[in-house]
Amino acid sequence: MKRYLKLLATVYLISQPVFAQEALPLPARSPGSSSTVIAEIDGDPVNGQELAIGTRDGRLHVLRADGSLLWSRDLPNQGCSLTNNRDKLYSSPAVGNLFGGVVPYVVIGYGGFRGRDCDGGVAAFRGDDGTPVWNFSIRDFSKRRRFFAFRHAVLSTPALADTDGDGQLEVGFGALDRSIYLLNANGKVRWYTSAADTVLSSAAFFDVDGDGSQEMIIGTDISRNDRLKPPTPNGGYLYALRTKPLASARTKFFSFRDPRLVLWSAEFDQVIQSSPVVAELLPEDPGPEIVVGSGCFFPQDAPEKRGAWFKVVSARTGRVLKTIPVPHCSPSSAAIADLDNDGLNEVVVNTNAPRSGGSSRLIAWRPTSDEALWDLPLTVAGRGDRFGAQFNRSPIIADLDGNGSLEVAVAHAIGIMVVGGASGETLSCLDSRCGQPLLRIPVTAEGTPAFGDTDGDGTPELYLGGTFEGSGALFRWTEQLRELESQPGFFAPFAAPWSMSRGGAARVGVALSAN
Repeated sequence: MKRYLKLLATVYLISQPVFAQEALPLPARSPGSSSTVIAEIDGDPVNGQELAIGTRDGRLHVLRADGSLLWSRDLPNQGCSLTNNRDKLYSSPAVGNLFGGVVPYVVIGYGGFRGRDCDGGVAAFRGDDGTPVWNFSIRDFSKRRRFFAFRHAVLSTPALADTDGDGQLEVGFGALDRSIYLLNANGKVRWYTSAADTVLSSAAFFDVDGDGSQEMIIGTDISRNDRLKPPTPNGGYLYALRTKPLASARTKFFSFRDPRLVLWSAEFDQVIQSSPVVAELLPEDPGPEIVVGSGCFFPQDAPEKRGAWFKVVSARTGRVLKTIPVPHCSPSSAAIADLDNDGLNEVVVNTNAPRSGGSSRLIAWRPTSDEALWDLPLTVAGRGDRFGAQFNRSPIIADLDGNGSLEVAVAHAIGIMVVGGASGETLSCLDSRCGQPLLRIPVTAEGTPAFGDTDGDGTPELYLGGTFEGSGALFRWTEQLRELESQPGFFAPFAAPWSMSRGGAARVGVALSAN
């Protein structure tokens, strides 16, 4: 308790702004790749919004707006001794009113890469007090259904959506057991399907065919198998899956590529570990589009990987409409907004650096004209990271300094890089000796930032998980954001069209209109 109270003290570094303005403690290890969600979690809007994040040691934490701990819970795999406390959680929490009404719930995946016999799955908790509501254990489910589970872990972030309009939220995700799941609000399986390979991509939900129910859009890995008909290549798939299967289906299980479940699929020569985003990108194409990146796996025995692109795909048909060339593969998820206020959405992506040399990149792209709005090397305080894009490290887009223009922020190396959305001007410090705001943390940044007015004072805050004095922490910036000195714009002050990972607290990955 003494250590927790010590960490709870706000950390101000006035003479030399090396780290964040404030470090809010987490009574656990680092969040690692888990990304913060900002939402109404305790059901009381009077006291501001809350923050939820997971930590590597298999724990889920919810903090109040003032930084104090509301509750913390161990996930079902936390006590498994077959893997260490740095490999028990990679997922990020999602928040929504699962059963309708006014009670929020926090839903998160759990499990790691190692510890094959450790459990993995998805768990839900009541927002106000952390009471466990249900736990979907893949280890238990695979035993009951008698299928081989390669691993039990859910590394992706669950997405919450009312797919059928009944007022309750369904939960969609993929897992390392080589399956894709859709759960009802109570944690019971609505259906599951074989993906024939591992799934790291998070799901998006949207009614792509206009039938009144939303489809699940998700990427998967796939390996070559000549015995299947048709055979599969080394690469990946992007699927649009019916959340309400065809009337002829009387089963909860659907085999690989079952046409009763698969509305369409698109095949690629690289794994699809990037999480798809649904957006209006091409006005001449009927309906919205999907933008998705790749991953960095094939060829297995080569240092340089395929998949140096993001694809724009028709949401109605799965046909590839555009290819965004990037310097290297990227399992990151795109952020979408109208950066320059021209009425058209731009796509912002981050990429890894080629092994042959160069830097990780941050790129804003105009889908309608096939040109980059800007293309920048990723660097924070003079440091770079060759793995600038991971499946859990993506950009956000918001008016961080409140002057009506949008900025892009992405975690990289030892902090956050901030760029003017329309201009591409770097607004944060690239060198520790410069005079611009230095949004730095003590260790490598792994997740996606989150931006929101948690305390209701009219001035939003920027959050990123990390480590402080050996323990997990949420870093918070407020006043330093006012020093960014971006060019004024025409948006509402503090507009935030893409404020956190997957675009919002339900993590559904949808951005239709331009802001």
